[in-house]
Amino acid sequence: AKEKATSLKRYASQNGYDTKYCFLVDYSLPSGTPRFFIWDFATSKIEYSDYCMHGPGKGSTVSTPVFSNEIGSKCSSLGRFAIRKNRYGKKLGVNRSRLMIGLDKTNSNAQSRGILIHDSHFLDGQIFLPRRYIPLNGGSCSGCVTITTEGFKKVKKVIASSSKEILLWAYCECEER
Repeated sequence: AKEKATSLKRYASQNGYDTKYCFLVDYSLPSGTPRFFIWDFATSKIEYSDYCMHGPGKGSTVSTPVFSNEIGSKCSSLGRFAIRKNRYGKKLGVNRSRLMIGLDKTNSNAQSRGILIHDSHFLDGQIFLPRRYIPLNGGSCSGCVTITTEGFKKVKKVIASSSKEILLWAYCECEER
């Protein structure tokens, strides 16, 4: 996480994004463990961690996510995203979602796909059951960065505290093989 955050801070500085915080998603970690992180650049540490679902499309399983940038794939995408401060999903609204804009070739269709960072009540109910993987749920996640309700409250506070857009980097060690 530290290596990704350091790289993301350089990118944020060079491109006019927030340099106080970033969000990281490590899809190589099992979904039944926290794999969404709020990184504080000042302390160079994870300030908060949360559970995060991956999309169910193209043969994804609970243990092996499949990634895609394809419209209609219902897969999560990898790469860097900018979180739109005042843009959100119409269904979930301002209290439960923010629009994500893909900044890399691996996620350039994020806006066309309607990819969001949002909460899910389904996920809230799953985290209290000890398990290695959270079941896939296409109603709760179709490729978005889907976190718990409590986690999204913290994300909203970070977004509101900044005058600039926050960056998110979704990665998986499988992308580097």
